[in-house]
Amino acid sequence: NPQQRDNFFHNLSLRSKVDGVLLISLPPDDDQAEALAHSHIPIVLIDGYHPNMCCVYPNDQQGGRIATRHLIELGHQKIAFISDYLSTPFHPSMRLRYQGYREELQAKRISFSSRYQIEGKRGRDHAKAMAIKLLNQDDPPTAIVAASDTHAIGVMDAAQELGIHVPDELSVIGYDNIRDAEYMNLTTIDQHLVQSGVDGANMLLDMLDHSLEDNCSKKVLEVDLVVRGTTGCPLS
Repeated sequence: NPQQRDNFFHNLSLRSKVDGVLLISLPPDDDQAEALAHSHIPIVLIDGYHPNMCCVYPNDQQGGRIATRHLIELGHQKIAFISDYLSTPFHPSMRLRYQGYREELQAKRISFSSRYQIEGKRGRDHAKAMAIKLLNQDDPPTAIVAASDTHAIGVMDAAQELGIHVPDELSVIGYDNIRDAEYMNLTTIDQHLVQSGVDGANMLLDMLDHSLEDNCSKKVLEVDLVVRGTTGCPLS
């Protein structure tokens, strides 16, 4: 949680027993980044971004657009978006994925409806509850872009409870391509998690070898659509 995150950054900045650190999905705020810089510990962010730190991160805005475009190309017009709270600084990738979703709707001249956007606490059960709210509307969406695979699995739980068949009556696309996504036959966005770890580790080793002259080297990973069994054309 945010308090644990803040305590971790505070304690890390006081330590000198490590040669380097990989921070995964924990982007620091400006004050924390400054404190970490004063610790003189080489640090690389993975799946996180700060302008003054080395980082490897996916093109989340592009991912949001690709996910939405896939559903539009299948013929969907009523496309919802479900995510964590977008206002939290804890994980800004959610906002970027949402921004990509909005941009793709606009590019394809599909009107955005606030009724089809919902956000809440993190977790599969919370995602299920949010999806039930979306799907119980008088004019429910025919497709849902989930900001993570965990959200998408929660959506599928909701559909099962409501007797809605995926993908015939509802298309669902996730984000991350975690291992469970393959087990669930979930269409998703692959942000190449293994490759981000490889690139982050190599970047850190270069810093430790003093061969990385740029103090804030950045690498953006492109993302890819993985089509499986949870997306299809809407019923006519």
